[in-house]
Amino acid sequence: MKISKIPVTLALLGVLAGGAGCEKFLDVNTDPINPVDVNIDLLMTTTQTSMGIYLGHNVLGLSQYTSALMQQIINGRVGTYGLTGETFNNSWQGLYISTLSNNEAIIEKGTATNAWTHVGVAQIQKAHVVSQMVDMWGDIPYSEALRGSQTSATNFNAPRFDDDAEIYADLFRLIDEGIANLQRTDASRPLGGDDLIYGGNRDKWIRLGNTLKLKLYNQVRLVQDVRAQVTPLLAQNLITAADDFEFRFSTGSGPENRHPGFQGDYAGSGRENGVNRFFYDLMRTTGGATPDPRIPYYFFNQYTLNTPSAIADYQEGRFITVQFGSNGPQANTNNANVRTLQGLYPIGGRYDNGAGLAAGATGASARGNVPQRFITFFARKFIEAELQLMVLGNQAAARTAFSDAVTASFNKINSIITTTNPQDAAQSYTVPQIPAATITAYVTAALARYDAAVGDEAKLNVIMTEKYIANYGTGTDVYTDYRRTGYPRIPYSDLPAYPGTVQTGAFPVRLTYRNNDLLTNQNAPAQPNVTTDKVFWDR
Repeated sequence: MKISKIPVTLALLGVLAGGAGCEKFLDVNTDPINPVDVNIDLLMTTTQTSMGIYLGHNVLGLSQYTSALMQQIINGRVGTYGLTGETFNNSWQGLYISTLSNNEAIIEKGTATNAWTHVGVAQIQKAHVVSQMVDMWGDIPYSEALRGSQTSATNFNAPRFDDDAEIYADLFRLIDEGIANLQRTDASRPLGGDDLIYGGNRDKWIRLGNTLKLKLYNQVRLVQDVRAQVTPLLAQNLITAADDFEFRFSTGSGPENRHPGFQGDYAGSGRENGVNRFFYDLMRTTGGATPDPRIPYYFFNQYTLNTPSAIADYQEGRFITVQFGSNGPQANTNNANVRTLQGLYPIGGRYDNGAGLAAGATGASARGNVPQRFITFFARKFIEAELQLMVLGNQAAARTAFSDAVTASFNKINSIITTTNPQDAAQSYTVPQIPAATITAYVTAALARYDAAVGDEAKLNVIMTEKYIANYGTGTDVYTDYRRTGYPRIPYSDLPAYPGTVQTGAFPVRLTYRNNDLLTNQNAPAQPNVTTDKVFWDR
């Protein structure tokens, strides 16, 4: 796959296009193919694109792997918790080399030229990316990791791995600095269209900064009393439904600009992923007798019949998958053209209108232009619900926030339908909006489950189960939430409800480091025991 090289290539083309002519290109003291200096706006574009890839729901991104760990999808690269020191190489390298390195250059160049909007945006982006990496790996190179990578005179070839709790504490400072810089006057070029997320809108970035702080305080609530911090934050400007923090992909395939997850599951003949049986069963049964109305937006059943398929490892009607940890006779059978695929909502795949595709889905079967979500308005409301319930002890306020969160998660799907115009190349089908009455009925049922739950922990289980469903496609946060709260209670293999399955490893409470970094960095720790060595907030 060449996805990760696209933004860098575009950045270099922009640099070369700005050159003065052939005589400059042929200057023997200048290497035009490997420029030593890149325009700060191109760095912003590159940084944001790489965030969408390496944090995202695709073969190079952390979200795909963590969604598999959390029983939302089936992916052979992580198997049944058989993680190695090579499993997360692409994500680890991409986040440091492409995302954080370019982002640090923005901070350095912007500070030198008083481009404070650039600096503030980059500081908030850095806080988000680093927090995600700490959530995945615990201790990581931070204070010495990026020094010397761009313009700094100090170079650390063997950066130390900083304590995860200390990194988190510094991220709050970094976010506050970013917000303060966003309120300063730019003395050089202001940020505009090169900001692919908010178009240089300072107010949106400030709201995101506040929301990110709220999110991180929520994640440390078990190891720190955060009441004094979250109470004023809840009264500040936070992201709205118009401010979702996400990276938008397009429909272009030459060069390839569709969602990388769509490329892997539809445009690629090998099919990266399947849908986990547990996740499908959960959405069929959470609402009681009525299946979750989001199912046809979440999953696309290629199979056209309701009769048994001879090559299905597991089948429920037209839903076909391989069970997590299956050792059944069809576990390794090529089911690429009959398995259920990820649908419209997470990767811009096909909406399931009940017809299927006899010949199997292709890159022409949908548009692949949904955004990669990072922090959404509905996620903010779920965070508020958890804080109100577990920190501030206000069940009524928690109930209101929970209702808002579930409603917003449905509205997000309808917004995707409106803004992406999901279709196939032949425009052979339409995608309906979820009716308001259907949304109201589901929210009412969810609130009834919340009201019936006895005690805060039981109510939290209801909140986190709905958040787990809504956050499909943002696997990093799903993985973090589960380790923090224990909800929802995902099953493992070898259970009576899942016969014919074998688990090859215990559930990982963190991800493995990249082996090569441990071998070449004298200040690196040993590979942790990923089944027992927890991230600091996990108690």
